[in-house]
Amino acid sequence: MPVTARRTSLSRAVSQLSSTDRPTGRTLAKHRRTTSKPAAPRAAAAVLSVGLAVAGGAALSIGTTPATASAATMTAAQQRGHMSIPSRPLLRFRDSGPTVKYVQRALHLGPDGYFGSSTVRVLKKFQASWGLKATGYMDKNTWGRLTWAAKHKVLYGKYGASASSGTTTFRAKVLREAAKLKGTPYRYGGTTTRGFDCSGYTGYVYKKAGHKLPRTSRQQYSATKHISRKAAKPGDLVFFRSGGGGVYHVGIYAGGNMLWHASKPGRPVAKAKIWTSSVAFGRI
Repeated sequence: MPVTARRTSLSRAVSQLSSTDRPTGRTLAKHRRTTSKPAAPRAAAAVLSVGLAVAGGAALSIGTTPATASAATMTAAQQRGHMSIPSRPLLRFRDSGPTVKYVQRALHLGPDGYFGSSTVRVLKKFQASWGLKATGYMDKNTWGRLTWAAKHKVLYGKYGASASSGTTTFRAKVLREAAKLKGTPYRYGGTTTRGFDCSGYTGYVYKKAGHKLPRTSRQQYSATKHISRKAAKPGDLVFFRSGGGGVYHVGIYAGGNMLWHASKPGRPVAKAKIWTSSVAFGRI
């Protein structure tokens, strides 16, 4: 047989053998080599995700951190309530957040983090006690006073009709000391328990309660904060005024249009009715 014919026959035989012996199905999968490169599609997907995020597409939520998402959904009231304390944010009714909790703790309130009506009410009282405008919201001046008060553990100041429990305690002491001296004789220029004149009596009582007053009724009037009759509390001072506006007598207000005083020679210290409308009230 010629060489060419042999080669042709051999090629056909090999071709038939390959077609019949090739594995199929799962057998084929076992012998197949993986030619895909996953790194490239993943990189392409990452590029696509970034592109969508920059373009404002659906991938934006994937790249956004939870903190940024919550900040973006906060209301203005919540944003103010989450501002730092050193920034002294303007806080007002219905604000909420951890900074509101700090204010509530400083005001000795239960810290629920909500700037409600109770917080407004106590804050107004705090502001009035320090001589600030009682607005009921946190401004720069109120922040300064509140942080100072919290640092020094002193809540209320000395101003206002209902400034603090400390002021109330002082007035209670005044009334107790005033009553102890009932029956002490009147003595012109007297400042001791042997005998009192009007300002000697008030000066002695206030000193025993913890506060020193000037000697005369006029000086005592000048040393006090003048308040209205409606605002006067038992333990405050009541001054009697002449037609020209001068002060000629002083006593300790006992409430209910009554006072403790050392009135005149022959009459000992006693509680009596305020007999005139020409009076003024003063508070330490």
